[in-house]
Amino acid sequence: MDSMESSKANSMLNALVIDSSSYFSEQLSDLLTSAGFQVDTAESGYDGLEKAASERYRLVCCADNLQDYASSEFCSQLRALSGYEFATLLVLTEQDNAKILKQALLAGATDIFSKHDITEMETYLTRLSQRESRQLSGRVLFIEDSRVLQTIVIDLLTDMGLDVDAYNYAESAWEAFRNGDYDLVITDIMLEGIMSGITLVRKIRRMQSEYGNVPIIATSGFDNMSRKIELFHLGVNDYVSKPIVREELRQRVFNHITSYQTLRELRTQQQSLYSLAMLDETSGLFNRHALREFAGKYFSEAYRFDRTLSLAVMDIDHMKQINESHGFQNGDQLLSELGAWLKRHVRDVDMIARWAGDEMVFILPGCDLDSANGLMDRMLDRLRKFKPAGLETPVTVSVGIAELSRDNNDTLNSLFERADKAMYQAKMAGRDCVVTYQEESETA
Repeated sequence: MDSMESSKANSMLNALVIDSSSYFSEQLSDLLTSAGFQVDTAESGYDGLEKAASERYRLVCCADNLQDYASSEFCSQLRALSGYEFATLLVLTEQDNAKILKQALLAGATDIFSKHDITEMETYLTRLSQRESRQLSGRVLFIEDSRVLQTIVIDLLTDMGLDVDAYNYAESAWEAFRNGDYDLVITDIMLEGIMSGITLVRKIRRMQSEYGNVPIIATSGFDNMSRKIELFHLGVNDYVSKPIVREELRQRVFNHITSYQTLRELRTQQQSLYSLAMLDETSGLFNRHALREFAGKYFSEAYRFDRTLSLAVMDIDHMKQINESHGFQNGDQLLSELGAWLKRHVRDVDMIARWAGDEMVFILPGCDLDSANGLMDRMLDRLRKFKPAGLETPVTVSVGIAELSRDNNDTLNSLFERADKAMYQAKMAGRDCVVTYQEESETA
C-alpha cells in the first residue's frame, strides 16, 4: 500500500460482518454504525472472503458457526489475503468451546466475543473506533541515515498527524533536540558521523530538564539480544528491528506519544493543584500551609549545620483604614502588588508567605538579629517609595524580628510568637520601623 492509499484507508473506518443470522447481523451492524463504521454484510464465509478481496476492511467480524467455513479456517484464509495482516478480526460465538476458540486465535483471530454479551462488544467497538480514527498532534525527532527508510517513516508519521524533524546525523539532531520540544525521538543506533545513536540517547537521558524524559524508540538492523538489553539500560523506551513493519511502528508511536502527552497533562494539573494548595490567591505569596510545609527544612538545616536563622513578621500599617476608605477591592489590589514587590526584593534563599490578613512572614536563613535587621531596614527604605494603584500615599509597614535560639529549641511557632511580639512593639513605637526581639524586652 503506498502512502496515498494508506492515508485514504486511515480516513475511513469500514467493517464487514459475516453471519447467516440476519437478526444478529443487523444488531451488530447497528452497533458498528453507532461507533462510526461503514458496514457491509455477508451471509457465508465464501461471500465474506470475496468482499474482503475486493474491498479493504479495517474490521472483520465473523460468526464461529458459518455453514461453509470453520472459524479457524476462515481466519487463516482472510489473513492470507493481501492487506489483512494487521486488520482487526473478531470471532463471535454462540457458546463457549475452548478448542474451537483456541484454534481461531492460533489461525489469526484478534479477539473472541460472545454474542450474548452485547455490552462488552459495544465497549470494545467504541474504543476501537476512537483509537483508529484519532489523529495525533505532536512533534517527532527522527534520525535515520537511509534516505529510502527515512521517506517511508516520514510518510507514516505525517499520515498520523505528526510534525517530523528528520536528520541524517546525530550531531545535528542533538542541536535540534536541545532547542526544541519533542513528544518522541526515533533514532537508528548505527549512524554515519562522529556521534552514534547510542551517544544521542545517553545525552538526552543525562538532561536534567523535563525534556530528558521524552520517550525514545531505537531502531536497528542488528537484532542482537545483548544490544537490546544494553539500549534499555541506557534508557530507550522501545526497540524496533529493521526492516520496519509500518503497522507495528504506527502502534508503538501512538502508544508512546499518547502516554507521554497524558503524563505531561497530569504533571501540569498537579502543578496547578500544587499552586492552589500552596499559594495565597490574593498576594501571590506562599500561604500559611506552605510555610509550615517548608519551614521544617530551614530549621533542620540551621540546627544540623549550626547556622543562624531569623524570622521576621511584617504587618501593613493602617490596613483597616485603607479598606474602609478605599474599599476592599483596592485593599486586595494592594496585597497583590505588595506581594509581587516583596518577591522581587527578597534574597533567593529567603522564604516569604502571607500568614493571615495583612501579616507577612519571612524566613531568613544565615541571618542573625543584626543582619536581619539591616536587611529589613533596607527593604523598608525601598518600600517607602512604593505606591500601589488606587492609593494616594505610600504604604508603610511595621516589622518584628526574632532569631533562632538553640537553647530554647525553637520551632516555627515559638519563633513566630517572639517576632510577632516585636512587631507589635514596632506598632507601639510609631509604626514604619523595625524592632528586634530581645529577651529583656519581654521582662521589662
